[in-house]
Amino acid sequence: MIKFFRKIRYNLMETGKTGKYFKYAIGEIILVMIGILLALQVNNWNENKKTKHTEVFVLKEVLNNLNEDATILNDIINQRLKTKVSIANMLVYLQEETINKDTLEKDLVNYMTFERYFPINNAYEILKSKGLQLSNNSLTTKISRYYDFEQKKINRSILDVENAILNVLENPSGIIQYVESIELNKKVSIINSNDPNLKHDLNRNLVAFKHNNIGTLDKLIVFNKLNKSLRNSIETELKLIGI
Repeated sequence: MIKFFRKIRYNLMETGKTGKYFKYAIGEIILVMIGILLALQVNNWNENKKTKHTEVFVLKEVLNNLNEDATILNDIINQRLKTKVSIANMLVYLQEETINKDTLEKDLVNYMTFERYFPINNAYEILKSKGLQLSNNSLTTKISRYYDFEQKKINRSILDVENAILNVLENPSGIIQYVESIELNKKVSIINSNDPNLKHDLNRNLVAFKHNNIGTLDKLIVFNKLNKSLRNSIETELKLIGI
């Protein structure tokens, strides 16, 4: 390309229409400008390529974090479903005169189990450190909303369940007084499964906790769908980038 313009410059010098040195100077300026433009273009191309590689790396890491998050969420959802079933069962058989001790103890394990949600956000922190700069602005917004709003909101709901169960476990005048021993999230031993006071107090606790559990479960299911939608969006974006 440079040789082509240099040839044109020499041809202009040979026409004799303008001064020899003036034409030479113009030709040199044109060549310098072309060289600068080409250098800038190559530099921009290299920078764009570098930016794309960085974007792909960060998106893949966010996707990995979301996959891990989905595994955690599925485990919590499964436990909340078990608790929902156990609460429904207990509310029925607590009205009976005789209760099977083993059945009650298994259902109490589900009732007294709570989860702690520790989301994995290291890739999002990397993205934030780079100023949330992605070529797809819509995807940037979705990622930011997931981590800065939706994830924090679901964490509060999970904490509500934990606090409700801790209040039960830490209240010596509550249903814990009817428990002989407890291995958190694993085993509960009842002193007398047919104690009428136990039935009354437990029924009251279950009615109060039932809606808390169902509300949290519903929110978890919605949040899990958001997780899946975001993963799909990132996978689509990675295919479009094609690096």
